[in-house]
Amino acid sequence: MNTFFQIQTAGELSRVRAIADDVWPKTFREILSPEQIVYMMKMMYSPEVMEKELASGYTFELLVIDGKDAGYMVYAPYEEPGTMKLHKLYLLEEYQGKGYGQKMLQHVIEAAESRGFTSAILAVNKQNMKAQKAYARFGFEQYKSVQIDIGNGFIMDDYWLRYHI
Repeated sequence: MNTFFQIQTAGELSRVRAIADDVWPKTFREILSPEQIVYMMKMMYSPEVMEKELASGYTFELLVIDGKDAGYMVYAPYEEPGTMKLHKLYLLEEYQGKGYGQKMLQHVIEAAESRGFTSAILAVNKQNMKAQKAYARFGFEQYKSVQIDIGNGFIMDDYWLRYHI
């Protein structure tokens, strides 16, 4: 049985970090240098950063399968009117390829629709073909290409995708 669990307190954020610690190095080992992975993990998953995001209205949700935390999603309203941004969606390796990622995307889109959003956007690394295929299969379409300097000599080289609700 799978359920979604919304993180309510700063103390619960460690559950997201535990999954990120497992998934991130595996997902990006062929794409990013070990140094950039460490830098980005600190930039996005330090307790201070996640607590600030939670306090500012970001939604953190876990996918729980048979009582085990299996994946997470982080989303929030975006500066573009009517748009919600899916900031993060990751699933532990043993649950990939079984339809759970698509269920997670469906859950996020339903949450966006229930809140009155007319589109959802996300960024995906240009070299992450597995994720790009999953998002395209769901119906996301590429609408721009970006390179963002994130400091320390590192660049995020992403496609931005949009889903019309």
